[in-house]
Amino acid sequence: MARVSRCLAFLTVVAFVAGLLVPAGAEPQSTSTPELRTLFSHLLGDPPLIHMEAIPDIYDGGYARVSVYGRHVIIKGMLIDELWIKLVGVSFDPAELKRGNLKVTDIRDNAIYGRLSLAAVQDYLNKQAAVKDVQLGVNAEAITGAATVVYNGVPARVRMQGVFQVYGDPEVFFHIQALSVNSIPVPYVLAANLERQINPVVDFRTWPVQFKIRTFKQTPEGFVLSSQRDFAQPCNACGGPPLQLVP
Repeated sequence: MARVSRCLAFLTVVAFVAGLLVPAGAEPQSTSTPELRTLFSHLLGDPPLIHMEAIPDIYDGGYARVSVYGRHVIIKGMLIDELWIKLVGVSFDPAELKRGNLKVTDIRDNAIYGRLSLAAVQDYLNKQAAVKDVQLGVNAEAITGAATVVYNGVPARVRMQGVFQVYGDPEVFFHIQALSVNSIPVPYVLAANLERQINPVVDFRTWPVQFKIRTFKQTPEGFVLSSQRDFAQPCNACGGPPLQLVP
């Protein structure tokens, strides 16, 4: 009996030590609390599909990596078909997490990648007070559109041409290159005033993480926004899951 007891004690010690000896290259198991998933879901407008992976760090509120994928995400009223987010070395305030708030206290790196359609941009602009009945089109160099604008209380049908611009800030802007009413060019000061009313068209300034958008490109399917200048590999860059994954 004494020998059995000593064997059991020895095996217990071995199991404990083995649990501590994790290979240097091994990554901790992915886990995320329901609370963290819920908070990110709310941040993305409670999309119908969301997938999340979180690699916890050794301290409370800390994560080596958090990867989030959402489909039909809504940001400030803008519908984004798909959105990938990656946070690296991120620390959330534990007390705020318990209160249901995402407060980032430290972060080493982050990335974002999104796809949105021309129809989504058009619908967003139609919800703004500055313009109505917006109809957008694309050519090789710019976005073209027609809309109704109320000027001095009088509605006028206008045509415009412009491009989306990013500057490495957490925003996307639309710059009007040409604006006309009944084929009559409108002075730049009026075009600039309209720009101020509709911009920014995508805005992450109020988010817990300030993603720097460096790319907003037109594609055959719509548009791509990315924190990288090279946006060819969204999943590799931002940790997103394969599209067939379900929650």
